[in-house]
Amino acid sequence: MKIILKETSVDYKTYHFGYAINAILENEESIEKAYSKGFLPYTNDVSSILEEYYLARSIRINLKNYDRLSENNRVIRKVDEKLDISYKILDKSKFNHSREFKNFFLNYSKKRFSNKSLSRERLDLILIRENYNKIFIFYRKNNPIGYVLTYTNENIIHYWFSFYDTKFMKNFSLGKYIMEQVIFYAKNQKINFVYLGTCYGKKALYKVRDFKGIEFYDGNGWNNDVKILKKLCKEDSIN
Repeated sequence: MKIILKETSVDYKTYHFGYAINAILENEESIEKAYSKGFLPYTNDVSSILEEYYLARSIRINLKNYDRLSENNRVIRKVDEKLDISYKILDKSKFNHSREFKNFFLNYSKKRFSNKSLSRERLDLILIRENYNKIFIFYRKNNPIGYVLTYTNENIIHYWFSFYDTKFMKNFSLGKYIMEQVIFYAKNQKINFVYLGTCYGKKALYKVRDFKGIEFYDGNGWNNDVKILKKLCKEDSIN
């Protein structure tokens, strides 16, 4: 793993001179190892096809300590009763990443991504990355209504990008339903960890609040003190 330091924020008042820590996997280095060290896949440079990762306050579920909470059961029960959703999992090589599929993804990002929507170029980069190898496809009456791009092996799942038909959002917590189904699948498959991306700001607190077994990468290792994580999220200077 080749470590790269990139200039980031500067605060002369407090003498904080930041460097972002990125890494590039070399040869046959393990993708799972990158996640275990707090790294997440970096795709913001669409001109690069390197397997690049960035270090962040990432969050995962230790499935040894996971059980469905009553709120999750309520969400699952309501969606199952009203929508009758099913899902299947495919290797990405067996899935047709059609123009229709890509447009569905891009339109979702315009409506739902809080910072900026995906460009078609960035989406194309995401789809060729080695850390995307399996896709969860959710159906209602044989029509796909949601997808999750993941890295999945016998030990971990990285829940990377999820996107779904937003018309259901008014009456159903479809995003929570989809995430919970992937986590529950991992538990049943005796997978060790589900990685859920970054955890910054008050809007990310649902990840902390809604699942048992939460751990976060604190810069040195994995920390299961949820009180500290909640405090950090509330103090983050982001919207």
